[in-house]
Amino acid sequence: MISLKKNRLTKADIRLYLPFFVVFVLSVFYHLRMHPMGGDDPFFEAALDGTTLPEYLAGRYRFWTSRIVLEAILVLVIKAPWLWRLINLFFFASLPVLFTRLLGAVPKKGALCGGEDELLSWCSAGAVLLYPLHDMGTAGWITTTETHFWPLWGTLFVALQLRRIARREKMSPIAAVLGIPVAVMTGSHEQYAVILLVLLILCGVYRLVQRKARGAGDALYAGEAGEQCTGESLRRWIFGIYAIVSLASLAVIAVCPGNAARNAVSLSDLPIYETFGFGDKLYLGLLSIERVFIANADLVFFAVTLLVALLVYLKTDSYAKTLASAVPFLILIGQTVIRTAYPGFSSLFPVPGEVLAWDWRALTTWMPLVYLAFTVAALLYAFYQLFADHMLTYLYVLVLLGCGFGAGAVLGFMATIYVSGERVYAALYVILMLAALYAVRRQQGVLRDKCRGVGGRLLLTFFALLCLANVLFETLSIG
Repeated sequence: MISLKKNRLTKADIRLYLPFFVVFVLSVFYHLRMHPMGGDDPFFEAALDGTTLPEYLAGRYRFWTSRIVLEAILVLVIKAPWLWRLINLFFFASLPVLFTRLLGAVPKKGALCGGEDELLSWCSAGAVLLYPLHDMGTAGWITTTETHFWPLWGTLFVALQLRRIARREKMSPIAAVLGIPVAVMTGSHEQYAVILLVLLILCGVYRLVQRKARGAGDALYAGEAGEQCTGESLRRWIFGIYAIVSLASLAVIAVCPGNAARNAVSLSDLPIYETFGFGDKLYLGLLSIERVFIANADLVFFAVTLLVALLVYLKTDSYAKTLASAVPFLILIGQTVIRTAYPGFSSLFPVPGEVLAWDWRALTTWMPLVYLAFTVAALLYAFYQLFADHMLTYLYVLVLLGCGFGAGAVLGFMATIYVSGERVYAALYVILMLAALYAVRRQQGVLRDKCRGVGGRLLLTFFALLCLANVLFETLSIG
């Protein structure tokens, strides 16, 4: 139970729950302003007119998409927009809770997290408030959120259960079983089906490393030595079911005839795509990542790169290492401040458009890829500095970042790249946020001390202003 004092919440309780409450209030405000039945919503609202659900799904699987589970949910929930609004509100408002629990915040006496995790709670809430929610309305609010945001939430929920399985923590049987239909929904989306498989592999590897360490007499986690592995049978069963769901989902996607049919339709709308070779398609995917995150100075990417550079400085106290880690942030400064203040240098920071032809001999063709390469290399270096004392953690961060950037790069191999929009980068957004937040988690003791000084308060104010700017933008965009 939440700690009480004379039947009232203490100031510590209020402080601890305030970030979650702020996100909840803004979530309610956002969802009251959302107007469904735009974009593709009317199509799916009328999808079952004159046909049955099995007939509709069979036709979609044969001629258009493998996302039959997601579409089954979509055509049913779209009949009751109020139900969609409640579900989507819950999913968005619960994101900071999922973040803090995924990052290791330990609940105390039934609370969402302990008092020592107050800074992490605020950072998690800030990350959610920085998320570009307007991307989830590009194809209609109900359609886009259900097919892209819901499986993203499902990935985080299943990841939380896998974390408990990997660390042999106590699991709630209800949450573990609920994760099964959530995994089925998540696996219906191609991108998240692959990420789910990667998470399962990482979980399995972690368990093997943990078992080996225990076998050598080394307790990997404090307080685990005396644990009698209660619930181990449940963890094994749940892990096995998740694995079966993941493999079955990938099989359904792999043999779907609708994938080829959909690609043929997309090629008819973009005939020039058939002339693209492997290099052209890879270039398209990489160029899209650079355009969205770097050339357009994405706010989430801006905040993550700045935060990571600051954390490297706090940990290493090295100017050289901090400068190398800050390369992505400096490139973003070039894309904004320098390009604006000195228009003559704009050619050094090109903003690639959604192009269909390019000249391999032109410098402007290669500059975006150079910036992307330096950015990724600097991020990997920065995370190495932050996690070098635990190489397994660093390797996990590398794999997950590879999933995020790879999911973006592979879009170049699909003729639908120009109609997908930024919503397809939701996984990369969240992976970047979680990697930075985990670094905060590992240094939150030092950060709490620094935040008491003038410099720390100025930085907190700066990040708060970034969140406020995004909240105002989302308010205008959603309305």
